[in-house]
Amino acid sequence: MNQNKRKVAIIGGCLVLAAALVLALISSPPTEWDSAQAVGHFIQSLGVAGIVGFLALTAIATSVGLPRQFFAFTAGFAYGVVMGVVLSSIGAICGCTITFLCSRRWLSQIIRQRFPDAVGWLSRVLDKDVFFKILVLRLQPFGTNFMTNVCAGVVGIPAAQFLMSSWLGYIPQMMIFSLLGAGVRIGSNAYLLYSIGMICLSVAIGLWLYKKHIPNDV
Repeated sequence: MNQNKRKVAIIGGCLVLAAALVLALISSPPTEWDSAQAVGHFIQSLGVAGIVGFLALTAIATSVGLPRQFFAFTAGFAYGVVMGVVLSSIGAICGCTITFLCSRRWLSQIIRQRFPDAVGWLSRVLDKDVFFKILVLRLQPFGTNFMTNVCAGVVGIPAAQFLMSSWLGYIPQMMIFSLLGAGVRIGSNAYLLYSIGMICLSVAIGLWLYKKHIPNDV
């Protein structure tokens, strides 16, 4: 009973923090949001070339560890929710593919030596149910996307399975931040409130799935 109460308290605390964070960002946007808005205006003015450039920039930037949420916000600001989700998720999975394949083909030995604990943990977690567990890891609001991509490249899991589950796992957060970007662009409080609700739901579901399916002692 005490353990269940503790889990509920942790999830509840994370939800409150997530809501407070989004409200703080809305009321006082950080400098990165100003940059995202500027980029959004610029790529929209370029038409088709802007879309191609955005996809290339997102792929390259996320492949070296820059946050994909920044690009989801930018795409939502420039193109609206639907196109924002589509473009940012495509760019992010291209970045994921670059990191994964580079790690697997050229950096395997270096990664194993540099991050033995992370590689060992991921290898044990992905011993079975690879698709589902990668999906769970991607749903984590506080997960390390870059490290997952780097270490996954050396643990011997099927590339197609890893990339497909990663892409599906990216979509919820890309939708949240695209919605946030679109809301800032048109000044819609409803969009901003939807994004708050979605991020709270995402945190709750992500943490619940992680606790249920990713054991701490593997």
